[in-house]
Amino acid sequence: MRRDSRANAAIFILDEFLAGQNLNAILSKWTKANRYAGSSDRESIRDIVFDILRVKKTFTFILNKEKQLINGRALVFLYSVYYSLPLNDIFTGQKYGPDKLNNYENEFSEIAKKNNERGFEVIDNIPDFLLIEFQRSLGSKFNNVMRLLEKRAPVSIRVNAHKSDVSSILEVLSSEGIEGKIAKKVRHGIEIIGNPRRLTQIQAFKDGYFEVQDLHSQKTIEGLPIKEDTKILDYCAGAGGKILNIASLLKGNGRFFVHDLDKKKLIEADLRAKRAGIKLKRLNAENMEKHHNSFDYILADVPCSGSGTWRRNPQQKWRITPDSLEEILNRQISILNEVKDLIKKNGLLFYITCSLLKIENEEVVDDFLIQNKNFSLSNKENITIDAQGDGFFCAVLQKKN
Repeated sequence: MRRDSRANAAIFILDEFLAGQNLNAILSKWTKANRYAGSSDRESIRDIVFDILRVKKTFTFILNKEKQLINGRALVFLYSVYYSLPLNDIFTGQKYGPDKLNNYENEFSEIAKKNNERGFEVIDNIPDFLLIEFQRSLGSKFNNVMRLLEKRAPVSIRVNAHKSDVSSILEVLSSEGIEGKIAKKVRHGIEIIGNPRRLTQIQAFKDGYFEVQDLHSQKTIEGLPIKEDTKILDYCAGAGGKILNIASLLKGNGRFFVHDLDKKKLIEADLRAKRAGIKLKRLNAENMEKHHNSFDYILADVPCSGSGTWRRNPQQKWRITPDSLEEILNRQISILNEVKDLIKKNGLLFYITCSLLKIENEEVVDDFLIQNKNFSLSNKENITIDAQGDGFFCAVLQKKN
C-alpha cells in the first residue's frame, strides 16, 4: 500500500473510533474488508492511529482553537504536520487516497506548520476528570509521565529460564535479524531495539523460549517473595503472562493454578503454558470451595484503568468515564474479598495493578485492611513509567489467621 492509502485507512478507523466504536473491532473489521493489505501495512496503519490517539487531546485543542472540524481527516492532517510528512504525498486525491487539501486546509497547514516549528502547545493527554487525581498521585513526576505517555512504548522480552538463558536468546535474536540488549533492571529480560515485529514469527518464540513482556511487569513479579514447591493461584490470570513468569523463575517447581472470568483468555494461557513447558490447573466456581485456606500465594492482578500502560493502549484512556472508574474500584475491592478465604494462614496475597492512580492502588489496599483485620501490609511498591517500562503497583498482604 502507498503512504496515501495507509493514511486513508487511518482516517476511516479514526472516524469509526470517534463515533464510539471499539477500536479492536474496527481494526478487525477493516482487516477483513481489506485482505489484500499485508502485515506491514496493517502495522503501519495501526501505528498511525495509535500515535494520534496518544496525543488526541493536543490535536483536538488545536482544531478547536482554529475552529476546525474534529474528524479522522483533521487528525491525520495534524499528525502529518507533527511528523513533518509531505502533505502532498498523503492528501493525493488519487484512488484509495484522501482527497487533496482544499484552499482552507492549505491555509490551515501553514498555521499548523508554524505551530509545529514553535512546538505544539503542551496539553496533558489524559481525560479531564482524571487530571487532579494524576497530579495527586504522581506529584513531582507528573510532567515527565505526561510526556512519556505521548510516546510509543518500549518492547522487551522475558527469557523462559525453565528452557534457556539471556545470552543464548540474544544469539538467536541476532541470527534472526533482531537487535536486543541485556535489560539491567531484571534477571531474564532483553530490551528490543531493532526489528521488534519479527519477534513472534521466529521459532524460538513458537517453542516457548521467550515471551514478549514489559520489563516493569517482569520487575514486579521478580520482587515477589515466592518460594519453590508451593501452591500458587493467579486469580485474574488473563492470558497467563504473570503466572508463567513466576513458573519460569521457579523453574517449574510449584503447583500453578489460574482463574479468570474470560474463558477465551484461559485457553490462550493454556497454549502459552504448553509452549513454555509449564502445567497450569484451572480453578473455577465448581471446585473453589475445596481450595479454601490452601494457597501459599495468590496473585490478584485486578482489572484497572490501565493508566500505566496507556502508551500501549491509548484508546483506553478516551473510553474511561467517572462511572466506569467507579465500577472498576468496586470490582477491585470485591476481588480481594473473593480470594481472602483461599489463602492459608501466613500466606501472601499480592495485589497488583497497572495503574498510576492512588485511588486504585494504596487506597484500595487501605480499605481492604480496614475491613479485614486478619491481614497486614508487608510491603508495597510503585513502579512508575519510564523509557524502559510501564507503570505498576504491587502490595504484599499477609494473612495472620
